[in-house]
Amino acid sequence: MSSDLSTGTTPLRAIVADDTSLYRRMITDILKAIPGVEVVGAAFDGEDCLTLADKLKPDLITLDMQMPRRDGLSTLEELKRRKLSAEVIMVCSQTVESAEQTLQAFRIGALDMILKPSSSDFAANKKDLESQLLNQVLTVRARSGKRITSAAASRVRPQPTAASVPRPTSNGRIKTPKCVCIGVSTGGPQALGVLIQGLPGDLPVPIFIVQHMPPVFTKSLAEHLNRGGKARVTEAVDGEVAVNGKVYIAPGGKHMKVEKTSLGFKIRITNDAPMGSCKPSVDYLFNSVDDCVGGEALAIILTGMGSDGLAGCKRLHKSGARVIAQDADSCVVYGMPRQIAENNLAHEVLPLNAVASRITQVLSKQSVLCS
Repeated sequence: MSSDLSTGTTPLRAIVADDTSLYRRMITDILKAIPGVEVVGAAFDGEDCLTLADKLKPDLITLDMQMPRRDGLSTLEELKRRKLSAEVIMVCSQTVESAEQTLQAFRIGALDMILKPSSSDFAANKKDLESQLLNQVLTVRARSGKRITSAAASRVRPQPTAASVPRPTSNGRIKTPKCVCIGVSTGGPQALGVLIQGLPGDLPVPIFIVQHMPPVFTKSLAEHLNRGGKARVTEAVDGEVAVNGKVYIAPGGKHMKVEKTSLGFKIRITNDAPMGSCKPSVDYLFNSVDDCVGGEALAIILTGMGSDGLAGCKRLHKSGARVIAQDADSCVVYGMPRQIAENNLAHEVLPLNAVASRITQVLSKQSVLCS
């Protein structure tokens, strides 16, 4: 397998924990083929994983959700209790039960997840896992500060120091939004939990969210978020007309766009090709918002690896829309928001715990004038 990762000077030490010998060997072989990654141990179950982690002090652990003696969730809890610093990637099946367990794993402290491929084609399954694992290695390296030279990862640059960088439109005024659109990836379930809890239930516009997640998982995420705050949250359905104050999450594995009708925003769920390898894509949603209302939108980019949302924010910013990026300190991965801040597209760079209140202020027309 080819990779753009530099080996650097310090290898990324990994442990693979999976009770299925096929997946344990496949994940091990894929990680070994990535330059700069050293697989230092392989575990049959959670108990073996804990023993190896105590002894070998890895940087990365891939942790199967279902294992004998000690399953993935209880292993993750024990890893956190022992204060082991390894980043944990959950290995999941595409089931409702697994989706619920994965959301619980995120709350405990898992960094991200990969999905076990379900194709009968071994070569296709391996290729799928290669792509997922390479992305996770890039993410772990970005978080650990290890050297990245991949074109797929952002070059490390000084972080913006300004907490708020207002920029007026040509007439000196930011337009009052008719919708809020949000893009988020790694760390998203935790970030969205904080955001939704801070929102009132009577916002005067709908909120559209793209969270990079596979099918089934976004429905569980929406149901989880719907229990955590006053705003109603649902997985979006093709053809429905958006209701003010309601939060719509793009279904995993599909794109979401909006169309303007006499009744308001109509949601369209499509099976169009991925944009920049992302499906759902933030850019896909944001481009449709720009087509509908142009500058009369509020665009927000939260934690995540990569640059999805950059092109869409460029369009919306040019149209006069307000753009907010999450700050570096509160991000799980400062990738997507960094792209917005460093391309001078962010009117404001805010900590996560300030985003919900800022949404409420903007939509109530407070602080609409730029200073």
